[in-house]
Amino acid sequence: MNFKELLGKQMLFFDGATGTQLQARGLQPGELPESWNFTHPDIVEAVHRSYLDVGSNIVKSNTFGANPLKLAGSGLDCKETIEAAVAIAKKACGGRENKFVALNLGPTGKLLAPYGDLPFEKAVEAYGEMVRYGAAAGADLILIETMSDTYEIKAAVLASKENCDLPVCVTMTFDEDGKLLTGATV
Repeated sequence: MNFKELLGKQMLFFDGATGTQLQARGLQPGELPESWNFTHPDIVEAVHRSYLDVGSNIVKSNTFGANPLKLAGSGLDCKETIEAAVAIAKKACGGRENKFVALNLGPTGKLLAPYGDLPFEKAVEAYGEMVRYGAAAGADLILIETMSDTYEIKAAVLASKENCDLPVCVTMTFDEDGKLLTGATV
């Protein structure tokens, strides 16, 4: 069955924090977790497998910060990074029934106008690039996660819907008062 066919029929569980697990395995402060798709693919795969082994149905590709805005100047190529991350996650899922890979889209790292200097269209463009690469690499769904700005969520969802036909899930992060970074409520 595919991801959409299982929705509403059984509980589906995402994995946990990939970055935290990579830190526990040696990722250094300031080091891009996405670089481990090339330097330590076996460890990235082991993190995915550990979550699958305890019952996760969905592993997130190691692409939280793999948008072209964050990768600029890092030496990492967006397309190659996403392809490698999805391939690693798919390998971890290989041979397991009802296990899926979510293309993981995190915040751009910039505030969208009018609060910041990133135009909405540029955010859509950056997310669109990620989505095209992830869908072509074989992701089963899109996870837009840890978002704190509804306008940025809109950019990521719009980019997802314009660039693929995969299902889209979104998670948000709130402060102690139940507000997003921009002060908005859910």
